[in-house]
Amino acid sequence: MGARMSRLERYLLRHLLAGVATVALVMAALVIFVNLLGQIENLDDTRFGPLQLLAYVSLRLPAFLFQTIPIAALLGALLGLGSLAAQRELIAMQALGLPMWRMLRVVILAALMIGASAWVLGDVLGPPAESMARQMRDAQRLTGRVARVADQVWLRDANTFVRVDRLLNARLLRGVEILEFADDGALRQVVRAPRAVVEPDGWLLFDAQGTRFDAAGATDFRQPQGVWPLRIEPHLVEVLAVRAETLTLRELWQQKQFLSDNGLESEPFGTLFWTRLVLPVSILPMLLLALPLILGSLRDSSMVRRVVVGVLIGAAYYLINLTFSGGGVVLGLPNWVSAWLPTLALGLFAGWQLRRVQA
Repeated sequence: MGARMSRLERYLLRHLLAGVATVALVMAALVIFVNLLGQIENLDDTRFGPLQLLAYVSLRLPAFLFQTIPIAALLGALLGLGSLAAQRELIAMQALGLPMWRMLRVVILAALMIGASAWVLGDVLGPPAESMARQMRDAQRLTGRVARVADQVWLRDANTFVRVDRLLNARLLRGVEILEFADDGALRQVVRAPRAVVEPDGWLLFDAQGTRFDAAGATDFRQPQGVWPLRIEPHLVEVLAVRAETLTLRELWQQKQFLSDNGLESEPFGTLFWTRLVLPVSILPMLLLALPLILGSLRDSSMVRRVVVGVLIGAAYYLINLTFSGGGVVLGLPNWVSAWLPTLALGLFAGWQLRRVQA
């Protein structure tokens, strides 16, 4: 057999990808249904109509699918390869001269294709869709109090309007402009500051400069540091702050570096960066594990048993991954170590199972 894929390999690849696609579609339908039920309970709070609610849930779908795609890959591989094993087609393929290394090549190619799809979901479609979903929710829940234009946010406190270029977290703001009006609508003063921190008694502005307007004319002023007595609730700023889920990998890394350089909490951004980077890679050991399971202990098993085994393995991996990503700081592990450990352990386990099948 040559270096190119044979007909048997293409047949095996089609069944493998078809199984994964089927499971992914089923999981997508379940995610939409469950989230629709969950959001219906909060319908009065969000003020969504039926079509808006469906759009909101659909926008959040890529992020949900991205998180579950390793489990979908394992279940789909068990179903796709399991159907071939149940009809003795895998045995026939081996009898026709399809060695294990050729099967492994098919699995690796499938993992690359599914991993690329996962990257598109997690880093291309997911962040902007999640950002749009949050903007829909905020626009409905905070009508009249806030407006968002791209990354900029406009807030209102009585006769004072505040523009924020970017809410870096619940307390740190970048690029603040405050416009204060009199009761008759006349502009009283404009204040600009490159950075501000939300405090309980107001906003702490750094390097502020502005202009006051009165009957005598306009007066410029500068203030290196001072608290501006804005009565905008801190929880409102927290709701509108940048969420790590709405950022791409590059933006996550930049945000992490910026917060670290300013002595602020950057752990959530670093954890999510490495978790999202590793997740597409985890698809490979998931698919490699499906091969020995089908060729070994699950060859003559029913579809129900294969699904149960896949769900148990996927759930165990998800819980271990969640424990390490959330508890890496407690264990004293760097973010990248706690993110890679579960996937490396899964890869070693899959390699051990493959050696047992080949022995």
